[in-house]
Amino acid sequence: MLYHLWARHHLRPGEFWRLPRGERLLLLAFSQEEIEQMAAMNQG
Repeated sequence: MLYHLWARHHLRPGEFWRLPRGERLLLLAFSQEEIEQMAAMNQG
């Protein structure tokens, strides 16, 4: 997941871990949704 944030959104892991916990959780949830959407587009 951190690789996805870095590769697609240029958010380095150190920057991610310095964020407040709520923002980290939100970014993880958004990233998971984005990955699922990308997978669905590749299947269809």
